[in-house]
Amino acid sequence: MKQDADRLPYVLITRPQAPGRILTAQLRAAGMDALWWPAFALLPPDDPAALRSSVERLALFDLVVFVSPAAVGALAPLLNDAWPARAAIAAVGAATARAARRQLAQAADARIICPDGETTADGGSESLWEAIQQVLPAPRHVLIVRAQSGRRWLADRLLEIGAKVEQAVAYRRVVHIPSAPQWAALRAAMQGNAPLAALFSSSEAVGVVGETLEQEPPIAARLLRGVALCVHERIEQALRTRGLTDVRRCEPEVTSIRRALGLPQDATPRAISDRATTRSF
Repeated sequence: MKQDADRLPYVLITRPQAPGRILTAQLRAAGMDALWWPAFALLPPDDPAALRSSVERLALFDLVVFVSPAAVGALAPLLNDAWPARAAIAAVGAATARAARRQLAQAADARIICPDGETTADGGSESLWEAIQQVLPAPRHVLIVRAQSGRRWLADRLLEIGAKVEQAVAYRRVVHIPSAPQWAALRAAMQGNAPLAALFSSSEAVGVVGETLEQEPPIAARLLRGVALCVHERIEQALRTRGLTDVRRCEPEVTSIRRALGLPQDATPRAISDRATTRSF
């Protein structure tokens, strides 16, 4: 897809919390218009004591699975002691692995299991399961640190190989209600002819963002005609089911996004100053 200078795509970043805000800022610095439009707000769990109890028993587990950077961020402040030597860490992808290395100072020497050697985006439970299956001996006692709601697919696979599986709820996901300034920024952007692209980092976000944008039918129609970027196959399937046809996979980082959109990798200072004008809200 070749883009001329006047029709650079306007990119919605639906990833929650700091990863989404940071990526939005990085895209602007690379000369693109981008708006942070999180699908979810992440809140503390209903029962924080249960998470603390799981942290106190980390030495019982030989594998601790983090399903997202948010899961790492929720558990990290509760760590007071050194990470137990027997407990390996499993991360669903590169972003989660980086969060573990950065935020779990007590786990500096822990083994981290990650799809494709931490070189790919968060590829979901299926990709992580393939990596875990290469581990010998197989894990026998596993803690999965996760959101309050979500798939049980990985837990079921671990149970099938005889592992004892416990799950610790680290956070709750609630649908994010866009602010008035967010809506105003998006409406203003859609006054022009720029194509609309959106990056999705979870299949659940596909329905949430789609339903939110249906409040503005012209914008919803622009999204259907635009480019949907996603980080793994399950999200791609959800996007195609919803009616989006131009679906492309990429990493949630600037170089990969620009490549997926057919844009050159070098951004000039002129492009940065002229195009990176919207704000996160």
